[in-house]
Amino acid sequence: MELMKRSILALVLMSLMVAGCSNDEVVAVYDPPPQPPQGVFSITGNDSVFIYWTAPYEGDITHFEVFRSFYEFTDYELIAVVEAWPNPDLDLIYYEPGYIDDSVTNGTTYFYAVTSIDEAGQQSELSAESVFDTPRPDGRVTLYDEAVKPDSGAFDFSTASIVGSADASADVYIDRAGVVFYINVTSDVDVILQPMGFHASFDGVGWAPWAPDEGWSYNGWAEIVPGNIYVIAIRDTHGDWNYAKLRVLAEGADAVMFQWAYQEDKNNPELAPPVVGDPVCQQEQASR
Repeated sequence: MELMKRSILALVLMSLMVAGCSNDEVVAVYDPPPQPPQGVFSITGNDSVFIYWTAPYEGDITHFEVFRSFYEFTDYELIAVVEAWPNPDLDLIYYEPGYIDDSVTNGTTYFYAVTSIDEAGQQSELSAESVFDTPRPDGRVTLYDEAVKPDSGAFDFSTASIVGSADASADVYIDRAGVVFYINVTSDVDVILQPMGFHASFDGVGWAPWAPDEGWSYNGWAEIVPGNIYVIAIRDTHGDWNYAKLRVLAEGADAVMFQWAYQEDKNNPELAPPVVGDPVCQQEQASR
């Protein structure tokens, strides 16, 4: 009987040893959560915000989730789910744009963040970049030399209206000396103008200088050059500033066509997307 017990014990021990050496042993593998999207930024639109990002170098991302808040660090709410593109080769994939938020109001500032979701349903942390945007109205307008059409040579940004240069609501107007067109402010005190040079894109100037001190010219006028951008600051009766910009699209015999944008949020110089390396943009976003 004792021998039988010993034999059974030996068989059990041998079985355990064989099982411990088996190649079929199940080993738990840790699957970390995905990395968040990188390089997240926004472009300012008219009643819209365009959100861009770069996907992480991972092959099992199924979708991204876009969040929005009225505050920088809290109260982010899910507003969109964006399907991820297949990425078996772990390429660098840009989402340009990844999402267009058209449920926004001009003049209101919004904060954005994006997360990655993998096949296991794991969610990344919120994207690290401080992304905020204040959508603003924009459009196109043709202004005439006031000597040709006195009632069609000036523009009121706050109402997006063409008016005469003598109209109390006018902010800027154009005139001509010989064949050269000029843009002029209607008040040397409450409207200031700063030429920003040639830019191939309307979004080449994203931020206006802070009024009234940072680099503003007080000539009150500037020569109109196709492709050039001009930033305008307009002070109201309470001493607050609204910012606008114009880009010259074309010149005719008696008129100039502009693309324009106007920031309705007072004392907010954001007019377009943040520009990488722009010191004003860096100053605005350094708090995060």
